Amino acid sequence: MAHIILTGATGQAGAEVLAHALKSSTISRVSILSRRPVKLAENEPKANVILHADFEHYPSDVLDQLKGATGCIWAQGISSAGMKEDDYTKITVDYPVAAAEAFASLGSKMNFVYMSGEGADISGKATLMFGRVKGRAERELLNMQAGHASLKVYAIRPAIINPNGRYLAERAIKLQDRASTWLGKAFSLLRPSFEIPADDLAKVCVDLATGDGEPISAGKGVEESGRLLSNIALRRLAGL
Repeated sequence: MAHIILTGATGQAGAEVLAHALKSSTISRVSILSRRPVKLAENEPKANVILHADFEHYPSDVLDQLKGATGCIWAQGISSAGMKEDDYTKITVDYPVAAAEAFASLGSKMNFVYMSGEGADISGKATLMFGRVKGRAERELLNMQAGHASLKVYAIRPAIINPNGRYLAERAIKLQDRASTWLGKAFSLLRPSFEIPADDLAKVCVDLATGDGEPISAGKGVEESGRLLSNIALRRLAGL
């Protein structure tokens, strides 16, 4: 069974990943890096919450707790709305790049699953800040593989994540949360390639983090030699 690292566990997508990982027979341990306690992890023997404030630095006492991990699901993120590009870049690019660099030294294998999003542009030419910065993160992480034999990166691009009315994020339910279910239901009927149920996304993330690290076979929505997966590819991996 696998030991994986998870960030963003208090957000909607990350919480779904945590819920799935805690139930998965393939997972023996989930090391959760978080700035605050994680309710879903309370009284869970598989879960180890590591309170960590600086996501650009990983001191030895943190790395010691992560030893043996062979996968990471980077679900930490924030909306770009109202943010300055430098601040958004720090969270979206600098944090996961620093983590991948640190985690690549943990052992002979590290499957790093980076949760990007539809609209990201790996060429860096997107007009919208979200697409440009997310694309930069994808490119930098994928490029890191050349210098780290243990590091196997998957950049995934979910579109509309449909919680189907199940809200696990540790925040008050907002209109945007309810809208994600409404939109998800609409797109599941009208344009299913642009929707993915949150629990199915979580399963794919865990499967990638605990898998063999090999590129995903060619198919619609698979780019960058099997390392970049759009929503339609994620749906295929989920069996939808």
